[in-house]
Amino acid sequence: MVNLEANEIQSAGLRSQWSQYGDWAVRNPLPFAVAIQAAVLFYRLDLLEPWGDEWHTLTIAPQPLNQIRPLVEGALHPPLYFFLVHFWIQIPWPANLLTRMRALSAVWTLLATIILDRLWLRELDPRARRIFLTLWVLSPCLLLYSRMARSYSMALALALLAIYAASKWLTRPDSPRWLMAYSCAEVALLYTHYLPGLAILAAVFLLFLAKTELSPKIRVMTFAVPALVIALLYLPWLTSLFAAIGGWRAWTTYRVGNLFVDMLVRIAFWFVSFSFGETISAVGIVLGAALTPVLAFALYRGMRERPGWMGLVATASVVGYLGVSKFSAFPFTPARVLFALPFFLILLVKGIDASHRGALVFAVLLVVYISGDYNYFAKIGYLNKGYCVPYQEMAAVIARDSPPGGAVLIVDEYNSMASPLLYQLGKGVQVISLDDEQSAERELETVRHQPGTVWFWRHTHDTSPDNFVSRLEAELAQGRLVRQYDYLPYSMPERWILRLLRGPGQPEYFYRLSEMRQN
Repeated sequence: MVNLEANEIQSAGLRSQWSQYGDWAVRNPLPFAVAIQAAVLFYRLDLLEPWGDEWHTLTIAPQPLNQIRPLVEGALHPPLYFFLVHFWIQIPWPANLLTRMRALSAVWTLLATIILDRLWLRELDPRARRIFLTLWVLSPCLLLYSRMARSYSMALALALLAIYAASKWLTRPDSPRWLMAYSCAEVALLYTHYLPGLAILAAVFLLFLAKTELSPKIRVMTFAVPALVIALLYLPWLTSLFAAIGGWRAWTTYRVGNLFVDMLVRIAFWFVSFSFGETISAVGIVLGAALTPVLAFALYRGMRERPGWMGLVATASVVGYLGVSKFSAFPFTPARVLFALPFFLILLVKGIDASHRGALVFAVLLVVYISGDYNYFAKIGYLNKGYCVPYQEMAAVIARDSPPGGAVLIVDEYNSMASPLLYQLGKGVQVISLDDEQSAERELETVRHQPGTVWFWRHTHDTSPDNFVSRLEAELAQGRLVRQYDYLPYSMPERWILRLLRGPGQPEYFYRLSEMRQN
């Protein structure tokens, strides 16, 4: 009897401890969010092969420091991320180079989560904060860009600091502490990624000019102080920044149809990426389509309160969007304006939390997110299939089926980057790059009539002048036995969208490798 009472007391004590622990976890969800996010981000970092922009990081960061600067200047990038990666990969731990680089991006995302919670989520009520952290750590969009050997997550963390300091300085322009905090965060961001740094700088300038309680002269003079501090701290790289702006102005980018259609596609892709991610299955597309009006209304409800940061973030997002639309195709818009994602989700969560059916909307959205995360690791449903190109598989096919005497590989680089494929091939294959029609024509004269095997690797959507790539492929195929290897199929919804945007006769696969042998 005594033992029974003792067991009951012990059980009651354990229940009380677990209840207290549960209450603490509800009040402090950040440690659990960071732990879950770390587990997701660090799982199989070598899952995907390096894509084009990651290849630049792989080739630049290991170089000596005195060689990194001219390399990043030539690529129109600031140097801080590459310098940091250079030192990071010196840490001895058992992982390949790409995995170690991607790990740094994951670390920056964890830092961004902590910064976001400490600086921005305190204004949310506890329930909305938990909903936000759940969606944030499981966001397929964030997962995709946080595991790339690129500066996106580092720029995200620094942008959160810059926006917070800027919002404080805008309300207290006479505060030297917030002036210096904003200036230093802005400089660090500009040394990491031009676009978000310039977008936030321009937004602060525009909002400061709109402060009607001060005279125009006082406004300009006050803003000149942080501008001067930023210019002085950025002086070693100021010339390179101007050169990058000049390159941006001269850039001509690919558009989908006319300007109106292109803008519509960009904004739609940006919304889909932030709302549902970029690894979305056919079922996810259906659920996303059903949720879109609900989420749009939730965003509207979230904006009605007009949080203090809204004007700054909205202005910076518009400036950043206009900047990226000049030099990059629509699939790369979300990465460059990733600093807007947390604020997009905050508005979304506020709207969902205020809805009578918020729990149902949250549950369905959570299903889409978990499905998107699964698709990422299963390597299916990528809207931008260039992120998951199977270069090793392609190179193995070429090496296996090429004759002992060697072969010629023609690669389409108008809309692709062949370096990861050529790295897998090694030597022994003659390569002709199609990135300039005149130079390619000279090299192709001997290929057109020589016996042997010719391999043709290309993106199925031809962006070359006058469809040069497609015409050349058809010419080389004449009189030869052709075997095609297709990679990365489009789903049925994707094919429908492609037909809607580009007309009938669209390809069913993203990449094609053709083997052409003489009869």
